[in-house]
Amino acid sequence: MIPFSEATRTVARLLADRVPPGRAGFVAVDGQSCAGKTTFAAALAEALPGAVVVHGDDMSRSGRPLWEHERFVTEVHSPLVAGRDARYHRWHWTAVAPGDELTVPAGVPVIVEGVHTMDDAVQVPWDVRVWVDVDRELRLDRARAREGGARWVCWSANWMPREDAYVSEQQPSARADLVVDGDSAPR
Repeated sequence: MIPFSEATRTVARLLADRVPPGRAGFVAVDGQSCAGKTTFAAALAEALPGAVVVHGDDMSRSGRPLWEHERFVTEVHSPLVAGRDARYHRWHWTAVAPGDELTVPAGVPVIVEGVHTMDDAVQVPWDVRVWVDVDRELRLDRARAREGGARWVCWSANWMPREDAYVSEQQPSARADLVVDGDSAPR
């Protein structure tokens, strides 16, 4: 595992090597809940000029067990690959209607963070794949603090087993270009 600071430099170098000038570069930031994906994605966006973060949670409608990667491909990936700006609506998994419309400009790095971004079912040819990992007990402590009460019961009974199965069955960290220490964010 490598620390945040080294990882941001490594991703920047990999994008420079792999993405032609003018084309959007696509970075998947995957990991289990509370591993530090959102924090790493924010740090990476600061290090990459013009970068935009798309949160998998913003593409998670009620009744869908996972993020809507098909909608990401249609609304974000395909327009950007064609050289056009992309527009999508933010959803919250408990909402019955879409939220704000967001725009991703063409030609900028796009960081997609969330559990299952590197899932085999996701039809995106990622330019860089990042797995964020942290000690399981620390991750669970973070989840208890974040979710609390009834949300913790729901999370631990529903989301955690799905995530554990994903990691066990697909071993996404083995497909990652780099594994980042989710406990290495600057404090």
